[in-house]
Amino acid sequence: MAFPYKKVLLIGATSGIGLEAANQLVAQGVNVIAVGRRQDRLDSFVAANADAPGKASGVALDISAIEQIPAFAQRIIDAHPDLDCVFLNAGIQYVMDFSKPWTVDLSKIQQEITVNYVSMVALTHAFVPFFQDKAAKQEKVAFIYTTTSLMSLPYPMVLNYSASKAALHSFILGIREQFKHAGQDVGVLELVTPLVQTELHNGQPGWGPDFNPGMPVDVFVKAALDGFVAGEETVAVGQAKAVYDEFEAEKGRRVGPVWAGIRKAMGKAHTFD
Repeated sequence: MAFPYKKVLLIGATSGIGLEAANQLVAQGVNVIAVGRRQDRLDSFVAANADAPGKASGVALDISAIEQIPAFAQRIIDAHPDLDCVFLNAGIQYVMDFSKPWTVDLSKIQQEITVNYVSMVALTHAFVPFFQDKAAKQEKVAFIYTTTSLMSLPYPMVLNYSASKAALHSFILGIREQFKHAGQDVGVLELVTPLVQTELHNGQPGWGPDFNPGMPVDVFVKAALDGFVAGEETVAVGQAKAVYDEFEAEKGRRVGPVWAGIRKAMGKAHTFD
C-alpha cells in the first residue's frame, strides 16, 4: 500500500519532523510542496531531492503573518489544482516559569498561540472551500495535523506549548464532526508525537548536541507514515500512543454521539441545520 495522497502541501518543512516527512514522502513518489520561513532551507530540500521519484518544490511563508494566509492559499490552489493534502506540522516551543513571573516574556505566549494554533486554524479555513469542492467530486482529500502527547499530559516546563496543542486537538475533533455531520468527505487526520529528536528544543536548559533524547526522527516519521498508509484517522507513535489511548481515544469516540444527543434533546439550539 502507498501513502493515500499524491500532492502534499507540507507546512513547517524546513527542519525536524516536517523536513524528514517531506524527504520520505518524496522518496515514495509523492509530490511535496514544502513551506517554511527559510528560503535557503527550502532550496536545499529541492536540490537534495532533484533526482527523487516524487517532485519537490518549496514556497516561503511565515505562517505567523496570519493576514497573508488567504492570498498564499489562493496562489497554491491556482498553481496546484491537483493538491489533495495539507499537512500542518509547524510549531514552536518555549520554556517558561510562572513561579518566577518576572522571567516570563508574554510576547512568547502570543507567538506560541499564533504559530501553534491560530495559524493552523487560518490555514484550514483558507483551504476548506477548495477541499469541499474536490470532495464533492469524490476526490480523496485530507488535512493532517501534528499534535503531541503533551496535549493530554501537560509538561510544566512548556506549559503554554502544551496548552496550544490541546487547543489544536479540540479544534481537530470539532471540525472532524462538523464535516461528517454535513456529509462532506474531507479527511481530518491527526499525528500525535512523543518526544522526538529535532531542533524544537534547541537552546532550552540542559539540551545540546550531546543531549537530545527521544525517538530518532527518521524512525518516528516512518512509523507515522505507515499509520496513514494503513488508513488510521489518528496516528499516535511510541510513548504518545499509550498516553493517547488512556486520555484521548474515548474522547474522540464520544464527541460525535454527544453532539448528536444534544441536538436531539435541544433542537435548533445546537444545530446549524
